[in-house]
Amino acid sequence: MNGAGAGTAPGAGGPPGSWRPVLRGLGLTFSHPRAVKPAVREVSVSVAPGRLLAVAGPNGAGKTTLLRLLAGSLGPQGGEVRLDERSLAEFADRERARAVAVVPQSESSPYPVTVREMVGMGRYAHLGSWERATSRDRAVVESALERCALLPLAGRRLDQLSGGESQRARIARALAQEAPVLLLDEPAAGLDLRYRMELFHLLRELGDDGLAVLVITHDLNLAARFADRLLLLDRGRVRASGVPAAVLSREMLEEVYGWPLRVTGHPGPGSDTGAPQTTPLRRDAARGPRC
Repeated sequence: MNGAGAGTAPGAGGPPGSWRPVLRGLGLTFSHPRAVKPAVREVSVSVAPGRLLAVAGPNGAGKTTLLRLLAGSLGPQGGEVRLDERSLAEFADRERARAVAVVPQSESSPYPVTVREMVGMGRYAHLGSWERATSRDRAVVESALERCALLPLAGRRLDQLSGGESQRARIARALAQEAPVLLLDEPAAGLDLRYRMELFHLLRELGDDGLAVLVITHDLNLAARFADRLLLLDRGRVRASGVPAAVLSREMLEEVYGWPLRVTGHPGPGSDTGAPQTTPLRRDAARGPRC
């Protein structure tokens, strides 16, 4: 595999997980058909191994378009996506799937598949057209099910799962791909408090295990508590990028979201202490004290 190091890239015979690439978007620009303005304009971003990057911003800020550009499902009209020193556009579909795994916000299946069968689909990137799953493929699937706490649900049909369980199944399928880069599009959307916390704990653990993780989220408070860095988009452009404490200022957020806010430090305990926590204010309270 050109530019990735012999014996370490997916499919090159190296040990699983030995390739830890950096996924970079360089000056990415993209306009949807008949759109008046670009959805993404000159955005640069880096998704690094061992790090959790959160991408936030108002509706229509370009978050999902950016994810699709980084995943290779959209081709940039300006700029380039690179995986280490190689352009992502050079990757064949199956090769790209061994490098970058994507978890969509939602999806439906026309067929009644079980959780184990769905997670097993993540192995297709590693199998030829007529190859059958090996004992190692099955072991990878079982490991992904266990990591996402799905073993008790493995025989259940997808349409019998709750929203949080379905999302965990999609993440398990992505883990079964054994891709070193994981991109998630609003995985916590519609989930209750417990499932949101469990999800972000899992993403934090995956980053700590060495994966390069990007998550799109509307939950600024969870992003502040769990992410290493935060990218704030506004109308297709990067408005701020850095550690959450530097990005999540009241002035910046009020300008981007167009709503009065209060930003305070999380009381803790532990690593949450001091993480910026955002509270939207009622308009009639906006004249009161602000932090």
